[in-house]
Amino acid sequence: MRLLFVHAHPDDESSKGAATAARYAAEGHRVRVVTCTGGERGDILNPRYEPSDAADLAQIRREEMAAAVAALGVEHAWLGFVDSGLPEGDPLPPLPEGCFALQPLDVTVPALVAHLREFRPHVVVTYNEQGGYPHPDHLMTHEVTMRAVDDAASPGGDGAPGRSRRCTTTLPSRGRGSRRPTPRSWPRERSRPSAAGWSGAVPAWTAG
Repeated sequence: MRLLFVHAHPDDESSKGAATAARYAAEGHRVRVVTCTGGERGDILNPRYEPSDAADLAQIRREEMAAAVAALGVEHAWLGFVDSGLPEGDPLPPLPEGCFALQPLDVTVPALVAHLREFRPHVVVTYNEQGGYPHPDHLMTHEVTMRAVDDAASPGGDGAPGRSRRCTTTLPSRGRGSRRPTPRSWPRERSRPSAAGWSGAVPAWTAG
């Protein structure tokens, strides 16, 4: 079996679903993690690092990602987009120009579709519609992944037309009429949903 985990940042693979990925890899299944961004706008919380290390944060995240891949025993690929950061304040400031959460879907979705068609996973794991928690990159990761799963299996693609697919969400959706910030509404949206935890959308398909 082939499993594909789609995450927003380096470190998400270690804090969300890591035991599942490691177990399946240890049992001999192929497990691949796709990381959408480089985590360039993350915060340094480890007291062993000095503030000056922030200049090298992108490289630090890559080194940490390599260590995580080795520890989990999985394959890894970067999707290549730039971390959006987590806006704070009231009102929320605009997201940085060019960041992942502001990229058009006709750019982000095909990038992931290419991985789906090449790897042909039986199971795709990502966040639910609330992003696990409302970080703009997590919300975008959910949206991109769900659309990419559909596009990868559409007629004319590598995933033969008529392939049996099943898509389930393990966490319930929010109630009717409720609102959540989306990547494009984030600069204008003040209300944020509470964090709902991991194990969001788990689409599964028959990939052959």
